[in-house]
Amino acid sequence: MVEQNESILKNLKDIQSLRSLLKSEVSISDPKEGEVIATIKVYNDAPESHDGGDIVFLGVGLRITDGRGRPKGSAYWPSRIKKSRPSDQAELRRKYNEGDWVGGTGDSFPAYTSDEQSRGEVLFPGESVVYEIKTSEDELPYLDVRVEGSLSRRHLFHISQPMEALKALTQPLVAETFRSLDAIDFYGPLVSLTSVIPALGPKTTIAEIDTFKAAVGRAKDHVREAMQELNKVYHSAPNQKLRDYMKKGIGQYLTSAAKMCDKTLEALSGSDTKKMQEAAEEMKAQLLKAEEVKRGQKELMAQFGIDS
Repeated sequence: MVEQNESILKNLKDIQSLRSLLKSEVSISDPKEGEVIATIKVYNDAPESHDGGDIVFLGVGLRITDGRGRPKGSAYWPSRIKKSRPSDQAELRRKYNEGDWVGGTGDSFPAYTSDEQSRGEVLFPGESVVYEIKTSEDELPYLDVRVEGSLSRRHLFHISQPMEALKALTQPLVAETFRSLDAIDFYGPLVSLTSVIPALGPKTTIAEIDTFKAAVGRAKDHVREAMQELNKVYHSAPNQKLRDYMKKGIGQYLTSAAKMCDKTLEALSGSDTKKMQEAAEEMKAQLLKAEEVKRGQKELMAQFGIDS
């Protein structure tokens, strides 16, 4: 019996340890005319689960107590707090409503219910909420500000099991999609452009600028051709996750690269070498983000159990 009780306590501690994934950090601005802004960021640091069992926090909010025992009234703090949601994970939430549900008259498994949403903020893995509290410099030392929330049992114990036999049929199509993506050299011509950027300045010759303009123009043409090839693979992809990656990973990278090429070409057509240099450096920084996009593909391949 003692061993059983100890095992129960250990399991309880393991579950309670999930509370540490609701993290918060605070920063306080310099006083301005006696007022300060206390910025509190609250975020869900849990990783996303791909087979159900997401760690989701409900009813997240602030409890503010004046240590002097002076109640402020229900409208005081809401009027002095600015709230924002800078990192909502729309794709993660959307997965709960993918496909058609067969198994009852209600919704399959809503991302959140109206009751859950009414209790406070709902934070899925990777999401955050930021509160900016405007208060006086004199009042701040008396405030007890606490972040509160609850772990969603509904999400924690939700199960989503793929049928392995059917998954095996899809796997060749997924592998073929990745092979098609690898066959398109999205990044090489763009990343190589970063190595031929001249030292733009007062001593830069017109010939050097013209040579660089031609290289940027070729990079822009490459983006257009790569986008056409990407669209073909996109429409033949057998999975929404693959399409999301192509659109928001590779597609966004190519679109941003094209915009940076346009901005650089515009600067090179002028006479301000400082603007030329700034545009070229900005373009270089964008093009080098190719490694992030490649890393996203490797992570996605790992999710599908496909080796590089």
